[in-house]
Amino acid sequence: MMAIPACTGCKSLSIATALACLLFVFIVDADATPPKLSVDSEIATAGFYRLNWDPPAGQVELQESTEPVFRDPAIRYVGHDSATLISGKPDGQWYYRIRALGGTHTGDWSNTVAITVNHHSLVRALLFLSLGIIVFFATMLLVMRGPGGVK
Repeated sequence: MMAIPACTGCKSLSIATALACLLFVFIVDADATPPKLSVDSEIATAGFYRLNWDPPAGQVELQESTEPVFRDPAIRYVGHDSATLISGKPDGQWYYRIRALGGTHTGDWSNTVAITVNHHSLVRALLFLSLGIIVFFATMLLVMRGPGGVK
């Protein structure tokens, strides 16, 4: 939390300074609780996942890292939304955290969320494709034959 020099160490404060200090403390304390970050699935096999958070009053900054200690994080989002959809990540472990951004201060970091991206295997994808082709041709055959019992 930032301190205002006029609020600390002064024995006599003017009413305006005291009100400014109280207002500052109220605003900082209101945003002091970091947003709660959550994910729709901890293991992503479909190629995408959704991150959600409780929206604070202002903007948020979402960071992404391949390490839980965020040594070299990338900023994935800055804005007012309360969720984002992530896609296109290669297999591996991904970590996310979020914080509120204010005009003159930033909030504390939220909880860290870990997501394991583990795409379907090529064999499974080809199996799905084969089943889709079979269903497609079976449907086309039924449509081309028409109703069987009508004369």
